[in-house]
Amino acid sequence: MNVLIIEDELPAARQLSKLLQQQPFQVKVLEILDSVQASVKWLRHFSAPELIFMDIQIADGLSFDIFRQVTITSPVIFTTAFDQ
Repeated sequence: MNVLIIEDELPAARQLSKLLQQQPFQVKVLEILDSVQASVKWLRHFSAPELIFMDIQIADGLSFDIFRQVTITSPVIFTTAFDQ
């Protein structure tokens, strides 16, 4: 399974990537992106991944801003350290 991680906290991104690699099925992390701008650029230039993990609040805004700029057809799992 090809996945994209959108997370601006590098330790959290590495931990998520590590957890994904430990799954009984094959997971390939295509990229770890840390901003809305980088995510939009990546999504415009590459084929859609099979799954996207998105932190809600990232370096330059909210991950929801990505949806305003590109069409996302992949399933998305939102991740956050906040309880609200």
